[in-house]
Amino acid sequence: MKTACFIPIKAHSERVPGKNLRTLNGKKLYQYICENVKMADVFDIVYIDTNSDEIADFAVGIGFSIIERKPELAFNTANGNDLLVYHFLQYPTYDYYFQLFATAPYLQPNSIKICYDRLTSSMVYDSCFTATENRSFYWYAGCPVNYRPEILPRSQDMLPVMEETTGLYGISRESLDKYRCRIGRNPYIHVVDKFEAVDINTEDDLRIAEYIGKAIYRL
Repeated sequence: MKTACFIPIKAHSERVPGKNLRTLNGKKLYQYICENVKMADVFDIVYIDTNSDEIADFAVGIGFSIIERKPELAFNTANGNDLLVYHFLQYPTYDYYFQLFATAPYLQPNSIKICYDRLTSSMVYDSCFTATENRSFYWYAGCPVNYRPEILPRSQDMLPVMEETTGLYGISRESLDKYRCRIGRNPYIHVVDKFEAVDINTEDDLRIAEYIGKAIYRL
């Protein structure tokens, strides 16, 4: 069995300029996920897809391989599925493909290990992702999603709504080839707490991450 991890880390971003190169509690944002993947030590190979010389140099220094970012995949119109399918087509011989993101700095090595183990040892799951489990009153397009307003349940009794953290995805080669999507038909959902689930897309997210890093992770 062979597994590969792909971490896309581009140099530029729209909403937060230079986001992946910003400093978070004394460390560059991109360094967090690289170091946590290194500590997890479960993948046969780790590829960093980047158009930044700084990020490439750091990645090579800790033993990762480099994929030069394809220009059309550096635009904001490219999504995670586009990237993973592209990586699969370039490297089609792995049994499992994992995709992790620099915007999830607090994704812990143990969570990476659990997702890896559950997916690669399972006869049921064809994919996996990290998520938070939310028990609240949700609406979509003017309609309640997980409760009836005339019958108010206790929040702890509600059916939870799972929210992807967009920190980690994994999928078997067969399902990735069939569905061309980073999530298959029978995913294992690994629930993480809201601190580990921090996802940085805005300046406010960076400020929240700074606070959580100091208060929770003692950075």
